[in-house]
Amino acid sequence: MNMGRKLRLTGLFVVLGVISQDRIQGVQETFYGEPVELKSNFIYFTSWKYVRQGAFTWKVEYTNATTEAERRQGAWLKGDGDKPARFTTVDMPRGIRLVAQKAEKIPYRPGQLAAQVYDQGKYKSWYTIQPCPDPESFSSKDKIMPGHNGHVCYAESEDSVTWHIPQLRLYEYAGNRNNNVVFRGDLNGSVRGFHGGSVFVDPSSNEERYKMFYLGQITDEEWEAFAEKYPGEADTMARRRDVGGYRCVQAVFGAVSPDGIHWNSLPEPLMIQHADTLNTCYYDVDLKQYVAYIRVWEVNPRISKYTKGDPDSWITVGRRSIGRSLSKDFRHFSKPEIVFSTGADMQASHLWYTNGKTTLPGCPDNHVMFPWLWELESDGGAVWLLSSSTGAYWSKVPGGPVVDTGAVGRADGIYIVCSGNLLEYPGNKWGISYSGQPIPHKYPGRDISKRKGLFQGLKGVSGLATWPRGRLVALQCDEEGEFATVSVMPPGKKIRLNASVKPTGYIKVAVRLYGAGTDVPGRSFENTDRMIGDSLAMPVTWNGEANLKHDGAPISLRFQLKQVRLFDIEFY
Repeated sequence: MNMGRKLRLTGLFVVLGVISQDRIQGVQETFYGEPVELKSNFIYFTSWKYVRQGAFTWKVEYTNATTEAERRQGAWLKGDGDKPARFTTVDMPRGIRLVAQKAEKIPYRPGQLAAQVYDQGKYKSWYTIQPCPDPESFSSKDKIMPGHNGHVCYAESEDSVTWHIPQLRLYEYAGNRNNNVVFRGDLNGSVRGFHGGSVFVDPSSNEERYKMFYLGQITDEEWEAFAEKYPGEADTMARRRDVGGYRCVQAVFGAVSPDGIHWNSLPEPLMIQHADTLNTCYYDVDLKQYVAYIRVWEVNPRISKYTKGDPDSWITVGRRSIGRSLSKDFRHFSKPEIVFSTGADMQASHLWYTNGKTTLPGCPDNHVMFPWLWELESDGGAVWLLSSSTGAYWSKVPGGPVVDTGAVGRADGIYIVCSGNLLEYPGNKWGISYSGQPIPHKYPGRDISKRKGLFQGLKGVSGLATWPRGRLVALQCDEEGEFATVSVMPPGKKIRLNASVKPTGYIKVAVRLYGAGTDVPGRSFENTDRMIGDSLAMPVTWNGEANLKHDGAPISLRFQLKQVRLFDIEFY
């Protein structure tokens, strides 16, 4: 059976064509606009994703001589009449801006570790240790470049402070199996190693609930097999000259695990890419795909007659950047595309060294990054905040660095790097792990036992960069302003605000049903009870009543503000 379909666009009917019924069975079409289903009980303001852009209209002033037919014809066809048309706005945001909030840095206590995920009621950490310095006949470590053969260990904690180090006895290290090593890339003749890796929880799988994404060395045979299977996808910059006699040809690999402890390394590289940094990956609940963020380089192609020169000549002109790659099966990823690089608003000597991609706690569709901005002129730099409504395109959140360096001569005085996921911690805190260094990034003194010049004996520091819960970015109104949210299906009957309101300021909230032209009776600005002070959960009431009175229908929330920092809206 055939059927015709019509789509209404701005008052016109446009025929799309005739489609066979059997072709559309089982196909889930995606429609865009309003209302929106939230992925959590919160609306955060890391981007303008949930803030309505506003609308306007030009209203024609008709005269008594204007006929009814002319009025119905509309201004677009009739013209602007006898008088200038008047400009009017609807839900136009004004007087508001987004401002990134600076973190408080809390150094780790002795024995404390950086949590990568919070899962099944526990904070979990995968961290690396260096190879045992003693000979191991079963290991290929002597063939792997130093710094690229980390052994992955596992630990867990209930409070993120006191960590349990299990004796798993899976791998021999230093002559015995009394350790918590869960992954080695130097066994059974392998020279893959491990560098710049991360672990994530995959909500779409049970057998492979945990996935590892890391950089490793690739053999010539693996390169050739990949290039034949995926023509044109191998990154030629991944084949570099040797470093100190060690092979430096790299690819991105993966491993999977049902429990985060017992790992199976995937046999083929996920991509061939010179991704020499901390690389991240996650499962996108909207796309239903795996999305990776890795090191890429913004660099021009070389003239072909000079391609036989120095294989690393691209380094001096290539800018480190952040790339994005997709996969449906976590077995093969697309060739990455640059999603963020040195912009025209930046200094030419500044590069994005790491990505620090994560999502807000409990909000899998609210994307943020904590990249380190490497300032070449000082060989250091701080961590900034990027945000995205989809994960595909990014922008800096105004406000400057969010995790800044300390004073020169301190343990974190030159540069800061963030890694892992942004997690919720006890005490109504959000946090992400950081590490800081007192010496420049490329200074020849990383081994503190051999450093005799700059800041002799001064170690780096690691810890948590923290914010009060939800207070990563403020929707800030310095004087008077207003805005409206897009229409959402409320996951609750009441709302409370994470906000700071000066005694001379105010927040007023109105509730409007989706498709209605007026506010819900009793839920207008003039009915809003006064809210001042500073609270992570400030209840909103109208004449003493808290119920939104939406009766299960989608709503838009309208705000009038003065001298306010608004961080989130919580439905409960």
